[in-house]
Amino acid sequence: MKWLRNPVLHRAAAITLGAVFVYASIEKIAQPRDFARIVYHYQLIGPSARLGYVPANLLAVALPWTEALAGVLLIAGVWRREAAAVAAMLLLTFLAAVGWALFQGIDVQNCGCFTVDGTGRRAGLGLLLADAAMLAVAGLLAAARVDRKAATPTASESALTVPLGHE
Repeated sequence: MKWLRNPVLHRAAAITLGAVFVYASIEKIAQPRDFARIVYHYQLIGPSARLGYVPANLLAVALPWTEALAGVLLIAGVWRREAAAVAAMLLLTFLAAVGWALFQGIDVQNCGCFTVDGTGRRAGLGLLLADAAMLAVAGLLAAARVDRKAATPTASESALTVPLGHE
């Protein structure tokens, strides 16, 4: 299991997961009204008679920016573990929302994952499995410490390199 601590694996996983989150945020940021309609369709936080559209609209505006920020931090390698923890929390929320909709028999034609128009992905088992796989990656990035020794050259490798300007 030592390979799970490999810094190259962590870097590649962070860049890939970050790119997915950034890509997922773009249309939602550009078209918050359309994304809000998708949020309404899940019937989790609104609209309701008591709270109106406010909670769902706030989620439709804040969620994509949270996705984008977590994605950028993962790609940049800044606060990687914290950004991965945020990504994991988002993925848990997505899994709960999709699971709830499926359990309630709500036919979600567009999950709102990557597009906000009518061409999006249908909520179902495939979506749950994809989100669970990304959750596993986010959990690994958040929980596992990177083996820094694997990233640094050994003494024999260092001896073979010539410092700049000393030929």
